[in-house]
Amino acid sequence: MRQVPYVISGRLPRGLRTPEEAFRQPILEALVELGGKAPMRKVLDVVEKKVRSKLNKYDLEALPSDPKSVRWRNTAQWCRNTLVEEGLMRRDSPYGIWEISELGRKALQEGNV
Repeated sequence: MRQVPYVISGRLPRGLRTPEEAFRQPILEALVELGGKAPMRKVLDVVEKKVRSKLNKYDLEALPSDPKSVRWRNTAQWCRNTLVEEGLMRRDSPYGIWEISELGRKALQEGNV
């Protein structure tokens, strides 16, 4: 019998979902493929194709806090925040638009993502 992980207050225990770092390169690649910037939903649709084989059953679940949101998309959005903080994505893009920065393009080309 398989043991089900114990979930405290709706939060998934550490280590079960795909880590944020797994989305770094796919997000930047998707942005380049989409011309450098695109609406978040479009970017995540491209990212999904790139990471589909890495996603596990926990990634595909809805968030307990927001049943309309899928966990992996939420993780990718947190990854976007990290990329912005690191200067790999632009902070000043219009709301809902994700945009790669020149530093992000350079890091992607050099394989330093």
